[in-house]
Amino acid sequence: MPSRCWECGSYSAAMARQARRRCQPVPDPGAVLARLRSADPLVQVRALHRICPCAAGFPLYERFRREVKRLQKDPDPRVRAAALHVEHDACEIETIEAGLERASERGWRCGDNDWVSRKRQRQATGQWLPR
Repeated sequence: MPSRCWECGSYSAAMARQARRRCQPVPDPGAVLARLRSADPLVQVRALHRICPCAAGFPLYERFRREVKRLQKDPDPRVRAAALHVEHDACEIETIEAGLERASERGWRCGDNDWVSRKRQRQATGQWLPR
């Protein structure tokens, strides 16, 4: 069975198509709402993917959060899965942003691996310079 990349023609062609999909303009909120309330499950799934915070950002997601919650109880499993994916991504992004904000408030540098644990160890032992 051929891979998806070869079905598209080449890997670079597949990546170009994927990049074009990601770089879509912000959708019209009225049109998105109409698609979220559509009777066709595939239209609903596509609309959910358009408002996912991993691609569209939080403002658009927050605007339709009530619809996302409603679609998590949809009878179609594809719609439920897409709605749960949107909510999961939103929770993940919020958790990461909260952790970064908390670290910034405490004066921690977030870019260094194990920096926070080493700082705590230095505070506990009183040894601020490496041996």
